[in-house]
Amino acid sequence: MLVSYNWLKDFIELDQDPKDLAEKITRTGVEVAEVKHPQEGMTKLVVGHIIDCEPIAGTHLNITHVDVGAEEPHQIVCGAPNVAAGEDVVVALPGARIADNVKIKKSKLRGTESNGMICGLQEIGFPDNVVPEKYSDGIFVFPKNADIKPGQSAFELLGMDDYIFDFDITPNRADTLSMEGSAYEVGAITDTPVKVEDVTLKEVGPDWTNDFTVDVDPKLAPKFYLRKISNVKIGDSPLWLQRRLWNAGIRPINNVVDVTNYIMLLTGQPMHSYDARAFNTNKLVVRKAAKDEKLTLLNNKEVNLDPNDIVITNGEDVVMMAGVMGGLNSEIEADTTDVLLESAIFDPALIRKAALRHANRTEASSRYEKGVNWDATTRALDMAALLLRNDAAGEINEGVITGSAEKRQPVQIKTTISYINKVLGTAISPMEIAAIFARLNFKVEINHDDLIVDVPARRWDIAIPADLVEEVGRLYGYDNIKSTQPVLAETHGGYSKVEETIRRIKNIVQGQGLIEAISYSLTSPEKAIAFTKKPKKLVKIQMPLNSNRSALRQNLMTGLVDAASYNMARKQNQLAMFEQGRVYDFENNTYNEHEHLATLYSGNVYFENWQHDNEKIDFYYVKGQLTNLFLALGIDLKDVEYKAEIVVHMHPTRTAGIYIKGNYVGMIGMIGRAVTDLSKAMRGSELYGYELDLETLVPLIINPHTTAQTAPKFPAVERDLSILVDQEITNQAVEDVIKANGGKYLNSLRIIDVYHGSHIAENKKSFAYRLIFLNENDTLTDETVSKAMNSINSALEEHLKAEIR
Repeated sequence: MLVSYNWLKDFIELDQDPKDLAEKITRTGVEVAEVKHPQEGMTKLVVGHIIDCEPIAGTHLNITHVDVGAEEPHQIVCGAPNVAAGEDVVVALPGARIADNVKIKKSKLRGTESNGMICGLQEIGFPDNVVPEKYSDGIFVFPKNADIKPGQSAFELLGMDDYIFDFDITPNRADTLSMEGSAYEVGAITDTPVKVEDVTLKEVGPDWTNDFTVDVDPKLAPKFYLRKISNVKIGDSPLWLQRRLWNAGIRPINNVVDVTNYIMLLTGQPMHSYDARAFNTNKLVVRKAAKDEKLTLLNNKEVNLDPNDIVITNGEDVVMMAGVMGGLNSEIEADTTDVLLESAIFDPALIRKAALRHANRTEASSRYEKGVNWDATTRALDMAALLLRNDAAGEINEGVITGSAEKRQPVQIKTTISYINKVLGTAISPMEIAAIFARLNFKVEINHDDLIVDVPARRWDIAIPADLVEEVGRLYGYDNIKSTQPVLAETHGGYSKVEETIRRIKNIVQGQGLIEAISYSLTSPEKAIAFTKKPKKLVKIQMPLNSNRSALRQNLMTGLVDAASYNMARKQNQLAMFEQGRVYDFENNTYNEHEHLATLYSGNVYFENWQHDNEKIDFYYVKGQLTNLFLALGIDLKDVEYKAEIVVHMHPTRTAGIYIKGNYVGMIGMIGRAVTDLSKAMRGSELYGYELDLETLVPLIINPHTTAQTAPKFPAVERDLSILVDQEITNQAVEDVIKANGGKYLNSLRIIDVYHGSHIAENKKSFAYRLIFLNENDTLTDETVSKAMNSINSALEEHLKAEIR
């Protein structure tokens, strides 16, 4: 919001330096991003009256003689297409400085002496978007009714002597999107009374309300009022009005449209003016747009209206996208005589969405979406009618048509003086607090410690006691609040035991040579539940950017597979990645987050090298990596069990569930061919990995730290065992029997061979194991080891029907 210092002085008495005032405003709550002084750096700009104008043959130039208040007229050569005798213009005298520090000198053009320059507004620093359209390619001409004389300084006439505050307004302070709201704010800051005048209106035209009907859906427009002004004369606005508009960043158009823009700047209430000829049906309807309806806006942009757009119609045709922009078919034109004035409040959410949907955010829509003063609606309508009477010679018809008139209850907030002081950490007296609310023009009642404040409708941002605390604090002055040490319990830094364990797990995995990846938590609903044994209810996004980012993940493997596809598409096929992060679900009527760890491998165990063979990564290599992780975490491998399971998008015969002490902690295996074949880059590749639920795993870790011990003093004894079992018997089942019957000296066990083929029965397979026995305190005898082996053999024969070979 661009706020004029000179305009502010219409409401409050100001004698402060504008830049000092801007600093004070910023320190009190509303940031002033910049203070502009349009006149700064420019000199010798005066009003000139063109006495005569003669073209120079063969050129686009003209010789003019201009009265600039000197003894003799100045001869000035001008090439503007709209220069003509009898015009009052802006003249830069010889020696003048104009925009960009350009100095004007006496010169000769085509052999003709030129003493000065007739200026366009852009040449003296005005931005293109505020220059009246008819002067955009030429010089500026003062209105005929302007009270000016040759030689008079142009700075004041054009508003260039003003100081313009650029209020950087936060959405909650939309009350300062008006001059009256800004005046109340500045008046409170400077402790200066604010003068806002009431409007008195005299209706001289006939009563028109019986001949016109209005049908308004109050849900779309809770307040809607219409007035009619007859016999207006379309023309330029008075110079004072144009000056205020362009200093606020708005281009003057004509004396009807300019009035509605002026009232919006003054009161914050957006308004619209219609050519009454657009309502030849004598009917106005406020409704939602129908499917396939179109409207050409005032900026000549045709839009396809959405069924959620609020529109104004004449009962047949759409004439406006309510709260955003009017239609070209109801535009005020040069031959317009009767005008309908609208002042309304529309549903802010629908206005915001419509402006966003059609990429057509306007001054009006930005105010509607942030909120407007409900008490200003009819007052703004009357003020606009009064200005049209004064500046457009209009006749105000008797009566106002009310389409809707919803009322809001006044806001009254009860709190206490002690509460305000407690929150602020101050000891402000009741008298001081009462004075602060008086500066804000809030009615206040204090009874001992109790405080009752009546909040005016123009401050719709204030609704709860905390809002009052903020008002008191900022006007009391943040610099006046003493710094105190808060009395709080001491907070010790550091990680929890769970966090320390998770960090240790990450360090171990990184030590195995894996690179950490970070992927999106948002993915598609299909990918969100992939690689999950038992998918849970999804957590979906209400307004996703696209369908590929519409749900929160329930696994980390999806992100790693996407990363693998990205890398393989760039010929990076040797992959070893991991990710530690959170997954999400909705279960037991609550949203849940869980810590997971996932890894993904692809390619060879070693990079190509002449020193070793190219061993491909497979299920057993990844299982070995996971086993080493468990060992480093102090998990007893006797408690770890792998069970063949079906997991969505994993290979059906190369996937296993991981169980520790009977608890499911994750899965390990190969990514399914159906997944890798979807990506041209991954097609034909084998990707292996595992994913662990750390929330289940961490509590099962008894000793998360690795401990070292001395080498045993006594030798170990090795024995090999070869057995023949049925095809369906798993290695895990065999190892369980061996460990259960091997006795206390069985130190380790590993499988060294698996065979099934032509030399044994078709439904049989052969396992070979190496068992190591060790007594750390004595030498093992052959008798002790043989006894253990006999126990193992008997158990295998009994429980698994194994044949000892």
